[in-house]
Amino acid sequence: MMRRDNDGYILVTALLMLLVLTVIGLAAISTSTLENLLSGNFRLRESNLAISDGCSELSLIAIDRAVRNGSFRGFSNIVTDSNLFEELRAGSFDPDLMSAAEADITCNDGQGGITTSVVDIDVMYPKWIGGSAIEFASGYEGLGKGGGSSYATYFRVNSAGTGSLNSESTVGAIFRYVP
Repeated sequence: MMRRDNDGYILVTALLMLLVLTVIGLAAISTSTLENLLSGNFRLRESNLAISDGCSELSLIAIDRAVRNGSFRGFSNIVTDSNLFEELRAGSFDPDLMSAAEADITCNDGQGGITTSVVDIDVMYPKWIGGSAIEFASGYEGLGKGGGSSYATYFRVNSAGTGSLNSESTVGAIFRYVP
C-alpha cells in the first residue's frame, strides 16, 4: 500500500515561488522604466538650460557691441527686436513680456530649431562708481573729490529655452557693464 502524505505541496510551493519571482520581475521593469523617464527629462532640461545659458552669454556680447560700437554688427541674425538699440541706450527700465513675439534676441540649436531660446534684455539703472585707483592712491576719498570716476550700467537678461515635449528652462542674469 502506498502512502499519500504529500498531497502536492511541492507543486504549490513551486507555483508560489514563480509568483514571487514574477512580482519581483515586474517591479524591476517598472523601476527601470521610471528611471528611463527621469533620465530623459533630465536630458531635456539640460539641453534647454544649455541653449538658454548660451543665448544669454551671446546677449552680453550683443549689449557690449550695441553700447560701445553703436551697432549689432555680427549679431543681426539673432537680434529680433528692431528697437533694441534704442531700448539699450535709453537708460529707462522698461520690462517687456517674456514671449517669442516680443523677444529681443532669439537663438536656436542649429539642428532644425528643436531647441530655441528667447531673450529679454532690459536696462535697469546706471550707477556712478567712485573710489577708483587714482582716488585711492592719492588719498582722495568721498564724493566730489576729483580723480577718475566712472559709471556702470546694469542690465537684466532673462533667457527662456524651450524644447521638445513642451519642456523649458529659464536663466536670469544681471549684467554690469562698465564702459
